[in-house]
Amino acid sequence: MNDKILLIGINAKYSHTNPAIRYLKNYCGEDRIEIREYTINNDMDMVLSDLLSHEAGVYAFSVYIWNVSYVYSLCDSIRKASEAYILLGGPEVTYDAGTALEHSDFVMLGEGEKAFDAFQKTYFAHGDLKTCPSLCYMDGERMVHTRPSDPVDLETIEEPYFDIDDLKGRLIYYESSRGCPFSCAYCLSSSDKNVRYTSIEKVRKDLRKYIDAGAMKVKFVDRTFNAVRKRAADIIRFVNEEGRDTEFHFEIAADLIDEDFIDAVNHSKKGKLFLEIGLQSTYLPTLRAINRVQDIAYTDDVVRRMLLGHRANIHLDLIAGLPLEDYVHFKRSFDDCMAMMAPVVQLGFLKVLKGSPMEKMTERYGIRYCEQAPYEVISTDAISSSELDELRRVEYFLERIYNSGLYYHFVHRAAHVEGSYFDFFEKVIENSDSAGTDPKKLTEQDMAHILFEYAESTGDRILIDCFKLDWYLRKGRAYLSADIERPEDWKKDFYRKMPEALRVRLPKNKRPWHYSRIEKFSFDVKALTEDLELREGEYIYFFDYCTGEAPEITEIIEDSGEYIVK
Repeated sequence: MNDKILLIGINAKYSHTNPAIRYLKNYCGEDRIEIREYTINNDMDMVLSDLLSHEAGVYAFSVYIWNVSYVYSLCDSIRKASEAYILLGGPEVTYDAGTALEHSDFVMLGEGEKAFDAFQKTYFAHGDLKTCPSLCYMDGERMVHTRPSDPVDLETIEEPYFDIDDLKGRLIYYESSRGCPFSCAYCLSSSDKNVRYTSIEKVRKDLRKYIDAGAMKVKFVDRTFNAVRKRAADIIRFVNEEGRDTEFHFEIAADLIDEDFIDAVNHSKKGKLFLEIGLQSTYLPTLRAINRVQDIAYTDDVVRRMLLGHRANIHLDLIAGLPLEDYVHFKRSFDDCMAMMAPVVQLGFLKVLKGSPMEKMTERYGIRYCEQAPYEVISTDAISSSELDELRRVEYFLERIYNSGLYYHFVHRAAHVEGSYFDFFEKVIENSDSAGTDPKKLTEQDMAHILFEYAESTGDRILIDCFKLDWYLRKGRAYLSADIERPEDWKKDFYRKMPEALRVRLPKNKRPWHYSRIEKFSFDVKALTEDLELREGEYIYFFDYCTGEAPEITEIIEDSGEYIVK
């Protein structure tokens, strides 16, 4: 028997790290347990060769929805080349042990620290592994489940990233609680009502290590970060005070946002907080069917208040293909969500996860879904496969046009012109189809032409000006083709008479228009960008790009042929 256990993580990207295998190694404190990490983009033969070169006695894989196919293929190859045991754990195999055992010797069910510790001690002592807790294995044709292990005390778990030198510039995952107080039918966390929290003192200690190591982003995997409101606000204040350049990502419930949380968010460092709010739907029959509580009016209020604080990056989530929600009602959910004006609206599609309550609801609601990971919805009794395909096209343009951050003000004005956000995206799809070009082959300039031509076709000057504003708000002086940014004599006149207060901010002996822009608008730019308020009128604004970040915007007044800084 080889005296080595390999804990193996197959990540989605190189920048990602797997906390689960680190938690297990840390908890065991055993030098003969080693970690290996790869990505789903690595050549499988290379990964197989590397794993076999370690000649481990146990290959233990952490299995998720995004890597399950890759892991199963690896396991099958290892079994052909080695007599080693294969152990699988993680959410993807906990609720489908039967399939997992076709590719492995053991499946570890549920929480792993105590169970894996017992497994490794038994293995290294040459004991009977079938006596270990939380295991599932085949005894002939019979599947055997051993007794479940006790839940671990989260205070006893050391932060997982002991290989701290590797964290600079990396995205890491952090867990400050386990379980979830809610019962959303599409989520695996709804099956664990034993909600446990790490003390805030331990959270601070752990986060300091990541911050000192230069981690790019710490993503909390807590299913509802703000379930304990004061605790959540205190952590937000801590990362604001000590977070330096590290970004922090939290999944929160809008209904639990209170004044203290809003105050903490609106006093945070700009751009360092990412708040993800799962709206999922605004159709009440659907919300009731999936056991989700959501006060839409309250969500709209708290989202806008945090947006006006101009500190956090706020993401809203929608799920297409939920029970009872047909195409028309989803359009309304989409419009309700977009109208909250969060800068990112993530449109996802229902995934029927193994072990989730949704899996038991499929027959009731006529939900048909792919049998292979990621188990995405194909159709339901309420929405057809062709309608879901149309929503996937909307998702593509939503990502390109809106979630990219390129056309924020333009999209919100276009919704006013078209009558709804969804109608606008359908119009873009129609225009793209008319052009006969594969949308995925559209360059950024191609997309700009499609949107600008659409804006001009409406005759809405505010929409045209919103298009220009969004381009002017980019970092660096963005290039627009001459047929969009047409030469105007008044702009040449402005640069000849440019106020000295503006000229001194630009590089000396350089053409100032290479580092700035000047534009007339049909609305107050400051009111729109700072207060989300459209105040119509005639305004002139100067954009200075010398900072390298967002441009510095200055209002200009034209008086008797002269230009004055307001």
